[in-house]
Amino acid sequence: MKPISIYRPLRTAALAVLLLTAALVPASAAGAAPSAQARAYYVDCSGSGGDGSASAPFRTLAQANAVTLAPGDQLLLKRGVACAGGLAPKGSGTAAAPITIAAYGSGTTRPVVNGGGTVYAGVHLLNMQQVVVRGLEITNKGTTVAERNGLLVEIADIGVGRGYRVDDVYVHDVNGGDSKGSNGIQFRVSGTAIPTRFDGVVVENSEIRAVDREGLTTGSSWGCRAVYGCTGTENWLASTNVVYRNNVIHDIAGDGLVMRVADGARVEGNEVYDVALRSPGNNAGLWTINSDNTIVQYNEVYRVNRVAGTNDGMAFDSDFGNRGVVFQYNYSHDNEGGFMLFCGACGGASSSTGTVVRYNLSVNDGSRILYAVGEKAARIYNNTFYLPSASTTKIIEDGGGNTFTTWSNNIVYNLGSGGYTGGADHTWRDNTFYGSHPASEPADPGKSTADPLLVAPGGGPEGHRLQSASPAKGTGTVVAGNGGRDYFGGPVPAVCAPDRGAHQASAFSDGTCQAPNLVANGGFESGTTAGWTPWNSATVTTAAAHSGTYGLRAGPSPASVEQTVAVAPNTTYVLSGWGRVSATGTELVIGVKNHGGTEARMPAFTTTAYAPGTVTFTTGPSNTTARVYCYTRLGGGEGRCDDVSVRAV
Repeated sequence: MKPISIYRPLRTAALAVLLLTAALVPASAAGAAPSAQARAYYVDCSGSGGDGSASAPFRTLAQANAVTLAPGDQLLLKRGVACAGGLAPKGSGTAAAPITIAAYGSGTTRPVVNGGGTVYAGVHLLNMQQVVVRGLEITNKGTTVAERNGLLVEIADIGVGRGYRVDDVYVHDVNGGDSKGSNGIQFRVSGTAIPTRFDGVVVENSEIRAVDREGLTTGSSWGCRAVYGCTGTENWLASTNVVYRNNVIHDIAGDGLVMRVADGARVEGNEVYDVALRSPGNNAGLWTINSDNTIVQYNEVYRVNRVAGTNDGMAFDSDFGNRGVVFQYNYSHDNEGGFMLFCGACGGASSSTGTVVRYNLSVNDGSRILYAVGEKAARIYNNTFYLPSASTTKIIEDGGGNTFTTWSNNIVYNLGSGGYTGGADHTWRDNTFYGSHPASEPADPGKSTADPLLVAPGGGPEGHRLQSASPAKGTGTVVAGNGGRDYFGGPVPAVCAPDRGAHQASAFSDGTCQAPNLVANGGFESGTTAGWTPWNSATVTTAAAHSGTYGLRAGPSPASVEQTVAVAPNTTYVLSGWGRVSATGTELVIGVKNHGGTEARMPAFTTTAYAPGTVTFTTGPSNTTARVYCYTRLGGGEGRCDDVSVRAV
């Protein structure tokens, strides 16, 4: 198995993050010693056959498939032996005693399950629960192309399937053609009778190679909702506690890794390369669709191909139907289709909202940094983008649909000739633009064109640290809820002005940088709207709290609270706050007006989970007051607002 790349910033501080993530998965998935009543069944396809005992192992997978496994049972395949056909065991474990499917015998050579293209999946776990698969090799190559899989974990019409771990499994040579039903490893929800989802899935330390069409994915028949562009009866039921980490995925015909119909999934520490090689359609390296709150972090994606006549080929994609997806601490390089796709408007009446792209490195990516095809309220901040002198890569390519995005504190190190399109939907704050300056370069009130003095731009990640004399140090704008660390694992300020780019080189002390909050009762902890002027249905309630005890509830639209704060003339301030809504289709805006300049507001809050926002404004030459507001402007639901502050920069 190919070793994990040393370039991914995963192995030190980030390990703590992964250990915390592991806690999301039920204990059943981690495996447990079998109980006294549990049995081990042995399979040796080179032997003479027997009853499945250690002294007389089963000779065929069909014998193993005929057994109904009980909690704590083990199904063990002999190392160094290949078994023809498909492994499709039955039975379920429990939280205390999962079923284990693994290897036995001396040596390190894996046991092989060779479907030979005669089965739909080399290993097919149908409606099993509380199961661990470890140390197997799986292949499923037929003489002709057909929809087929390596490892398929499938549940249908059972409600909630719980407790799955796939560890150190090698899947290769699955010629499934161009069907998205063909995968190296997939966790699939099927059926239409009983709402069904997964809870507690880990796929880790595994390799997927030479698979047509997709590498590592989830799928579900329970995915209809309006933001996905689905006009039928809404039945979206997300799988939870899904973690795909530390896997190597390469030589893939189409998509490398796809997370579908999930809530709170983690995709981290994976190495994805040489993908989109044989499929004639649109494919990307690592992406998520119709999912909420996915965290994509510490991954390295490179050499994603862009097929002629198609639009994709980028490393990452926040596709349609997503809400609150975060891409952070990733390393993207040498991808023909670019770094990032926002595809919220790709599915008819679909949308995506709240995508965050922060503290990533993009080096020598092709075509475009961002292919913008729809996003309601994205934030792209503290990334470093490097393009060499021969590059024609655009920074933004507008592919249709409105892509409302705020860019803050990024370093665009562009020695090539690419420019920007679709600028009307993009807001720019305190970014560095170094190198080439196309006519389409945006007007940024905090723009710097000075050399950011990267250590060795164009090489590996370490070359994109800031030198000690960098003018990018301490010149960024404060972004609330910034994740707390930079690409390299160092801390980032919450109050002091951050450095620009993916590296926080400056030392800081937030305690000494703290400016007073000019907003009275900004956390609504008085339990009332004291200090604010409410309009229509705006009240303070414990159910709306982001922190503390109370928060604001405003709605249905239109409804708001406003407060006049004292400010100094010709002074720049940061307005920060947290917002969410109670129902999809509702929009909450936090902003400031009447300060002597253009009204400033954060991108609309449209997700049901609290998210942070910031916006910078500068007062006029004679203005001593400004008007701050939380405003539910659209929809039948209610807006929630909390922890509002105005602080001088």
